[in-house]
Amino acid sequence: MADTPKAEEHAPDPCNMLTNPLEVIQREHDLQERMCDALELIADELPGVFNRALLTTLLSALKHDFAVHVRDEERGLFPLLRKRALAEDNLDSILAQLEAEHAQDQGYAAEIVTQFEQMTVAGRVENPNMLGYMLRGFFETQRRHLLWENTVLLPIAHARLGQEDLKELARVMIENRRSGPRTSGQTLFEAF
Repeated sequence: MADTPKAEEHAPDPCNMLTNPLEVIQREHDLQERMCDALELIADELPGVFNRALLTTLLSALKHDFAVHVRDEERGLFPLLRKRALAEDNLDSILAQLEAEHAQDQGYAAEIVTQFEQMTVAGRVENPNMLGYMLRGFFETQRRHLLWENTVLLPIAHARLGQEDLKELARVMIENRRSGPRTSGQTLFEAF
């Protein structure tokens, strides 16, 4: 991950969140794809030695930032899209599918967090085959999910949401960051 840009290149700019929250969501998607790359790296290295710093970073991203991002979409973006979508957008089934995937992804993320926390304490992987299977299941479905959101959902959002909608989305996103579960100061933007 030597070519990873510096954190400040990806740090969320509160002004940008206010003026272009859809760009912030897209940037978070880009970082989640990089998180998937890091999870794949760990899966590929099992049962070998793992990178503790990377593991700690991924723990923070999975425990905190992933949940905030899901709230951004489910409390902010999705309700606005439901309000503004045209019948031809066929968004009801799309959003229902994405919400179901969010619930499933959060469950998988919680299981991975448990495994990573055990690894940091024990200094080793208890069951490398199981963890590798879990990681691959998560990052493969997450990549497909992100592709769907990037190629279907965000273009509709750009076409349908007006300035007032974007202000509301920004307000929800800022509130999510104020009230979200975060025990570390590190954000997904700083992690990758």
